[in-house]
Amino acid sequence: MKVVFGICILLVSLTASAEYYSPLPYHVSGRPAVKSDKASIDKLINSFWKAWSAQDAKGVANVHSEDAEWTNAFGRSFRGSKELEVFLSNKLFPEFDKEVSKTEANSYRPISRRYIGSSGGVVYGRIESDRGSSAGSTNRKIAFTFVVEKVKGEWKITNQIITDLRERRS
Repeated sequence: MKVVFGICILLVSLTASAEYYSPLPYHVSGRPAVKSDKASIDKLINSFWKAWSAQDAKGVANVHSEDAEWTNAFGRSFRGSKELEVFLSNKLFPEFDKEVSKTEANSYRPISRRYIGSSGGVVYGRIESDRGSSAGSTNRKIAFTFVVEKVKGEWKITNQIITDLRERRS
């Protein structure tokens, strides 16, 4: 009986140590300057995920501003939508089956949106991915932070930061 109890305690502690922090409930801070901004930002983020799902490097680059800064979970950074397009088309997308990108796009869960002034904002969300794995997990949990700005009347992603979410430690 003591052995069974010990095994149960061990299993519970292993499960607890492998948990991820739960995402916060969706939250919006501030308001769009004009009503159409909300729909425009929604369309921008949807266009990003549609292009990502299809491994369409040009489509991903087109939703970014010309001078966008993009940083992946490993700290690799690019400045400029053209440089991003080259990296995605020559390096990142060829290394993975399209199903991986589709699964990522379909798993996107928005967490928050913050409107900043009349022409800026931050959109934050999470995905799950088979593109590698987090330590102790069968898949990766990844956060996407998009800084968006109205550039010449059109909403664009000006900064994108991708971060790995790690298991909670006791």
